[in-house]
Amino acid sequence: MKFWRQCFWVLLSSAFVCFVQAESSDGATAGDSSVNAMLLKMQGIEQSPLEKQAALEQGKDRALLCFRCHGEDGNSLRDYIPNLASQNAAYLFTQFEKFANGQRENYVMSKIAPSLTTDERIAIAVYFADKPVLSRAQGVMPDAKGKKVYDSLCYACHGTAGHGDQQYPRIAGQPYVFLEKTLLSFKNNDPQRRNSPMTGVIQNLTEEDLRAVASWVSNLP
Repeated sequence: MKFWRQCFWVLLSSAFVCFVQAESSDGATAGDSSVNAMLLKMQGIEQSPLEKQAALEQGKDRALLCFRCHGEDGNSLRDYIPNLASQNAAYLFTQFEKFANGQRENYVMSKIAPSLTTDERIAIAVYFADKPVLSRAQGVMPDAKGKKVYDSLCYACHGTAGHGDQQYPRIAGQPYVFLEKTLLSFKNNDPQRRNSPMTGVIQNLTEEDLRAVASWVSNLP
């Protein structure tokens, strides 16, 4: 516990990068691990009550650095940061791996992800996926225009309820500010989003359309 607290404050102060090239429990480094193999391992953990309970306990312990922004229960403490609660575990783990290997970049996440073993990243994904999304004041009312856009373009990947699946994220109940910012980054061809299918999906939508969708999705349960 002392190590994680120390690492957290180091990250905040930017004094240096806490980076540990750690090995997973099977002896392979995070960079060498097959994501597909790890997803199969995660599936087995989720299907075994004993293994899942152990993962939940490990995930809570190792997710200490996540709590400051995403909340101890995975419900974001800041409107511009996404909820992790009830997010699909496979999607969470896959994104974790992208931060770990440099496919995605974020000032904080790019430092935290490589400092954890593959098994720890699995446990954290299982932990947050198990938490319920709590209702929050979004500051905007759901725009009916957003529902029309969602039903025509978004449901095919994210589902009619916005809960996604193993490949696509749950977006229902995410903070409006986060959704708006993310959608606009796709619209504006943010280099960090260049490989996402979303870039093509929303190019013909206006910023007004995107804000309407964000208002609708953020208010979904």
